[in-house]
Amino acid sequence: MHKFQENSIELPLVSIITPSLNQAIFLEKTILSVLSQDYPAVEHIIIDGGSNDNTLAILRKYENRIKWISGPDHGQADAVNKGITMVKGDIIGWLNSDDTYNQSAISTAVKHFMENHEMIMIYGDAFFINTDGKSIGKYPTEEFKLERLADTCFICQPTVFLKRQIFNDIGVLDTNLHTCMDYEYWIRIGKYYPKNRIAYIKGTYLANSRMYHENKTSKNRENVYKEAMKTQKKYFGKVSKIWILFFIKEIIFGISFKIK
Repeated sequence: MHKFQENSIELPLVSIITPSLNQAIFLEKTILSVLSQDYPAVEHIIIDGGSNDNTLAILRKYENRIKWISGPDHGQADAVNKGITMVKGDIIGWLNSDDTYNQSAISTAVKHFMENHEMIMIYGDAFFINTDGKSIGKYPTEEFKLERLADTCFICQPTVFLKRQIFNDIGVLDTNLHTCMDYEYWIRIGKYYPKNRIAYIKGTYLANSRMYHENKTSKNRENVYKEAMKTQKKYFGKVSKIWILFFIKEIIFGISFKIK
């Protein structure tokens, strides 16, 4: 745990962006996981896509502690991009409305950035959780290697913290992508920056990625594979044989498995 005193040093502001659409069942837990962090300089920006469930009531409940807007958008990437235009912090996190931070996630990230000012991206380990918030496994995270991204996405998106400079250098998320916009962005980062500016905090569980039948990744497996393989082709000139095999097994033959 990394305690920061408000008046001890000048603390960098951390901006957390949460895209959301009809996620009232999980949204409050997401908000509370940000508000309960032990780091004081945080702004939480929620970009709602015009929900028709109980989302607005939850946002109004916390509106003195968060920032939010609600209205139609063009998907998750577009929502995150809207949030990027609103942030004031130099460190940015992206936490989906069904995921949560573990205690001290933000202070841990800030500590690593403050110890190495050249660092541009930090990520850590994550648990998979179910609808009840219980751990059902660990995300297969690895040390950063661009060539390894040609095979699989080994970075769990809610554990990632980025310097704001990245968005000036390489642009924002690709709104044409709806399932692997994060994977594509990690590749762009890896191609633009030397790997010594990207740090994996191994053994530190920063976040929880919620897996359940209705979530976008689980429900749209075919689109996930198609977008990911198209992305691989674009940036690496080929599609990983591993992903082709997995696509055949899972989508064509219905055999479930985990990418490792």
